[in-house]
Amino acid sequence: MRVAISRAIGQATHGYRYCYPCVMPYGVAEYAAKLGVSRAAAYKRVRSGAVGAYRVGSQWVVPEQALAAPRPSARPMSAANAQILLAAISSGRVAASDPVVRRRIAEKVGLVRAGDVDAQRFWSWVRARSPRLALSASAADLHDLLGDARLVRSGVADPRAGLAASAVAEGYVSHADVDPLVKDYLLVESDRPNVWVHVADIALDDEGHVPIGFVIADLLDHSGARERGQAEQLLKELRR
Repeated sequence: MRVAISRAIGQATHGYRYCYPCVMPYGVAEYAAKLGVSRAAAYKRVRSGAVGAYRVGSQWVVPEQALAAPRPSARPMSAANAQILLAAISSGRVAASDPVVRRRIAEKVGLVRAGDVDAQRFWSWVRARSPRLALSASAADLHDLLGDARLVRSGVADPRAGLAASAVAEGYVSHADVDPLVKDYLLVESDRPNVWVHVADIALDDEGHVPIGFVIADLLDHSGARERGQAEQLLKELRR
């Protein structure tokens, strides 16, 4: 079944949906036991959208990788403010009209550039920056998808990440382009995705790339040690 993009985005809590490859899913009771929390607390996490849970009939199912996924250590910023922050740590310019918002974001930019914020806290701030769709494409179409101008590379697919991940695609797609892109490449929702699409209309940097702050945040969405290691290295390179 072709993914219903508008529905997927609409279901995202705080404008964000985490998706992980599913190997061995858990029920909510099992998930609660694995975490050592009450079932009520587990349901709260599941319904928040933060663990990539999905419904099978009337039951919630939690993917195994959610146990290894990054967990928030701070409240998320709004999608708009998170995008301003990510652009600002890349350019040094805080593009916010409200002086209070501008000051608060400038303070966070200063902390990041001074090295006073670790990767976990940084990700926690910006995790609600945009919907993230986990999709599957034919391996034969990945090369063309990565070269499509509607998908601006980021995360594991961005050369600046240094991961040489040729078997996956990840990037930003505007709200206007996401449905046509899905249709053209026959993308479908998947528990074993090889395509991650961040749906947002963001301004590119002077070289036509996704600002490096977004690349770092996108790498931190993944639970792998390599992705996190590269994100931490890129954060270090932002320091004064």
